Parts: sequence; C-alpha cells; structure tokens
Amino acid sequence: MPVHSSRLSMSGDKAVVAAPLLDDIENHKQSVAALPSKRYFDDVLPFREEEIREALKREAKRHRWWKESAAKKMEIGELENSSCIQYVLESFTEARSTSEATEAYTLGQYLDRYGYTLGGHGDDASASQQNPWDYEVLPNVMFADQTRVMELPGSSRMGSCTACNAEGATHCFHCRGNGQDKCGFCRGTGMKSGVAHPAVYTHPMVASFPHADLSRGYASSSTAMVRHGNNTYGVGTPMYFMSKTGVPPPGLGTHDLCYMCHGRGVRECHYCKGGGKKTCSTCGGSGSVRSFSKLIVQFETEKSDCITACDVPEMLIRQAEKKEIFSEQANYVRPITKYHVKEVNENSRALCVKHLERVMGKSRVIQQRHMLFAIPLCKVAFTLGSQSGIFWVYGRDARIYFPKYPAKCAIL
Repeated sequence: MPVHSSRLSMSGDKAVVAAPLLDDIENHKQSVAALPSKRYFDDVLPFREEEIREALKREAKRHRWWKESAAKKMEIGELENSSCIQYVLESFTEARSTSEATEAYTLGQYLDRYGYTLGGHGDDASASQQNPWDYEVLPNVMFADQTRVMELPGSSRMGSCTACNAEGATHCFHCRGNGQDKCGFCRGTGMKSGVAHPAVYTHPMVASFPHADLSRGYASSSTAMVRHGNNTYGVGTPMYFMSKTGVPPPGLGTHDLCYMCHGRGVRECHYCKGGGKKTCSTCGGSGSVRSFSKLIVQFETEKSDCITACDVPEMLIRQAEKKEIFSEQANYVRPITKYHVKEVNENSRALCVKHLERVMGKSRVIQQRHMLFAIPLCKVAFTLGSQSGIFWVYGRDARIYFPKYPAKCAIL
C-alpha cells in the first residue's frame, strides 16, 4: 500500500525505531557467507618516458624557482610501474521510526475529512498494532541521503486538548493572569522622566517606596501593583498617590505624566490583551486536537573505502585522478576474493561484514555497490648533472611527488 508523503510541522514525542523484518536480517547473514562470482579487472597502462617529461615541465611551471630547461636535460633511468588500489563500498539503507504528533482540529473538520464519529477511526488499539514496514515508500534518488515524513494511515484520533483542559485558553504568564503589565515607557513610575515623584515616599499619608512590596510584583519586575475599585495602579505612581490622598502630588502637571499609561504605571498586557488568558497554542482555541502517528523514513548512504599502502602519502593519492577498473551493484554485493592483491580482498570482506553488522536489526539494505579504482604509480630514477635520486609520478593526471620537496631549484 503506497503512502503519500506530506510536510508535517507539528510537535511530537520521541521517535520509536521500528525493527526491520526478519527476512531482511536473514538476507544480511546469507550475503556474507555466499560464494563470490567471477569478476574481471581491467589493466592500468604504465607511464612512458614522454609522459614523465611532460609532467616535469608542468611541475616546473608551478614553481618559480624551477626551470623548464632542467626537465629537458634530466636523464630518466629505471621506471618501476605499479598501481595503488582504492576499494569503495556504499550501502543504501532504509530505517523507519514512528512518533506521536498532534495538530489543532475541530470536530467539524474531523467529520468532514473522515466521515466517522468521534471514536470510529484510528483508535489506540489498532494504531499500536500497525507495522511501519507494511507500507511501500520509495526513495526519490538512489544512494542519496533523504528523509520522508508522512502520516501513518489509520492512526488518526480525535480528543480533548490536555494543554488547556479543552477550554481553548491558557493562563498568561507574562502578566500572571492580571491582564495588566508594567508600562515600558516610564518603567512603571508613571512619570515621563522615568523617575518616581519624591512626594510619593515623603508624604506622611503615603510613605510608599516603589519596588517595596515583592508579593504583588509585576511579571517582569519586582514593582508592586494595587487595585483600587476597578482601576489598577503601580505602587509609587502619581495615580496611586491620588488614590491615597485624593489630590495630585504637589508641583505635578499633566504634562509630567507618562502619555502611555497616564500616570498609572501599568498598561494592558500586550500578550493577552488585558484578558489574563491567551489562546491555547496547541489547539488554536478550539479545545480539541487530532492525534496521529508520524511515519519517519530515513534513507542513508553509508560509504567506506580503503587504499593500499604505497610510497606516496595517502592525502596526495586521494586527490589524484583515478581509473575505475571494476564496479558492481546488487541488493547484496559479495566480497572480492579473486583480485591479485591480497590486501584488496581482505579489505573488501572486512568492509562488507562491517556494513551489514552495523545495520542488522536497525535498518534494511536496499542496495549495495562497490568499486575498485586504480591509481597509476611510477617510481622514477633520475640523474641531473652530478645529482641523482628518485621521485614518483602518480594519477592519471600525472602528478609529481618528491620525498624532499626543494624550496629552490636544487634538482630541476
């Protein structure tokens, strides 16, 4: 049964990895013990003296201390041709997992989509019995990492929102449910200057210091607020002074008050708009949510390689141009055993076993492929005047490697 993928952005619980089928595990074991098939390998052409001299000329142009004329005068001695072999193994695997997710949904939307009653589709018992491997999910491109997320068919269920107890609104923690918050323009003082009026804490009938009552503080500071009738004031503000004395503070004009809160020191909460409660972000205010299971399919390519030992550093060998002498792709490739270099055969079997042991019981192998790359290598003995030595030419692009690379023209 094919499953159509879709982008799902809902939050869910931790994913639960689904173990692959037992048939896949048996195929893993049999592929390692299977006999190898017949393989044929192409030979690598050796370097000629003309190619070596051309490579020396290119190398001389790359270094300003080297002279191209030295490459022409150099006497080329014995040429020892060989090859450095690189073995590459790639396993394209598939792993599946499930996780629970919810999204805001109304009962009417649920009935319009599924056409069932509230408890008639995707109950918990049937959803828990589903096997994620029963559905066919194909990768877009082979041997390319990709992730597909989709809804597991038959896992949808309707229920009440637990975040807000099906009320559709939650407590506003910014204003602690008061609906009022400190005025940010006057810092809760009620004064345009942002500094409390001195009469607030010198008048004998008031004598209230701002930031004194920590039990009734704003959500964002320790400044206290009090209620007088239907109005709310901040402690230490001009309006609080008037509620205690009945007259405004001496020497205070209307132009001295904060033009945003008008001397009260508090404003309507920006987050709940003065209601003390916010719309529930889980259910979107509807009080009900739709729960379902997400099927997460991960296609990954595991790649391993090894290179036979040679006199040229491995870092340089990997940058050289290679020649592919063997390639095979199958559901399970068999290790190479008939190559004339014993090290290649041992590395091939070790990597094949390593790949299958790593994925056994966790994911399944869709396909495997392995390749052999030959890197031409030639050990060259040379004589230039009274000096003699050796260097190496490697790669199909004929690169030069000197064991002791000269800073100036000591050889060429």
